[in-house]
Amino acid sequence: MATHRLLHVTRTGGDTDGLAEFSNSDTILLPIHSSDPSGTTEGEMIYNSSEDKIKIYDGSAWQVVGNTTEQIQDIIGAMVSGNTETNVTVTYQDSDGTLDFAVSATDSTGIVDADSDTKIQVEESSDEDKIRYDVAGTEVAVQDVGGMAFTTNSGTVRHNQTQAATYTIPSDEGQVMAGPVTITGTITNNGTLVIM
Repeated sequence: MATHRLLHVTRTGGDTDGLAEFSNSDTILLPIHSSDPSGTTEGEMIYNSSEDKIKIYDGSAWQVVGNTTEQIQDIIGAMVSGNTETNVTVTYQDSDGTLDFAVSATDSTGIVDADSDTKIQVEESSDEDKIRYDVAGTEVAVQDVGGMAFTTNSGTVRHNQTQAATYTIPSDEGQVMAGPVTITGTITNNGTLVIM
């Protein structure tokens, strides 16, 4: 196939000027300049070989086609730095183009449901060293180094009549179950197992 050229002029210094060169390899060769030429007509397009960028003249200055890496970083940085996500802070570092994400809990002393009436608290009072369990606005249990105590507002510990888990009761532990119990898993009892 033949090469078709609309116009191809070589200037001193190797720069090309004029319209694009079209070839049979399905490519377009833009006019190549080592620096931005004096623009005269809006819409002119060149390849700046020193900057390794395609540029278009907007009528007053040469503009890079597409976004530069810095522009893309600034766009993304602006999108996430103004975030309103709960407990997530994003900081854009323009110097190196990175995003720093910090996730924080609003309350490090408990796990709380949406309406705050069911929760697990670890500091109801200062340095209490107890875990408190509230369900539907009522405290049902308190756990400390002595064990778990159910309040008068709670139920009891319940288990399914069929125990399918496979586990070992260590020699220094005990387990209590209320019968009748069907065990479909395997319980290896090295400690104490009481079925009442």
